[in-house]
Amino acid sequence: MSNQRIISLLRHKRHDWMNQIQLIQGYASLGKQDKLLEQLDEIKEEAEQERRLLNSQAAAFSIWLLSFNWTYSQYRLTFFMKDEVDLSSHDLDITAYGRRMIELMTEHNVEGELYEGSLHIYSSGSPGSTGLSWEWEGQFKSLSELQKKLSHEGFIVSIFGERELSVEMTID
Repeated sequence: MSNQRIISLLRHKRHDWMNQIQLIQGYASLGKQDKLLEQLDEIKEEAEQERRLLNSQAAAFSIWLLSFNWTYSQYRLTFFMKDEVDLSSHDLDITAYGRRMIELMTEHNVEGELYEGSLHIYSSGSPGSTGLSWEWEGQFKSLSELQKKLSHEGFIVSIFGERELSVEMTID
């Protein structure tokens, strides 16, 4: 990773921290104790998820996820890791699969649409097997065609209604 990329990552992270501090200050100055505590809980949970991700031993995937919302302007992604998961042996594969999924989705984006997503990373049933479950909400062009393209790449894809896309993958 280049020094410029590291600086960019730190700059964006600092910007996010400042936004969170401003929210906390605002709630405190308005005496909104319940909102203040809620915001603090969200910050603690986000920090815990980032800790788990960074401890997953997957440097490329971690950097890709941590910089995702700054890299892809039409997407907002949150990620969750229920448990500690060692992704070291899958690092480059899951990064490539994630990038490919976004590349295919972007071909079907509607201009001006913001796609909200969540990623759940978990240990699946067998030892050494990892599951990734992506849930996306937003309007896509030719959703059935997107489903075919993603399926052809090896993803398990489900569509719910006209605005919900579920993409699953398991890596052994």
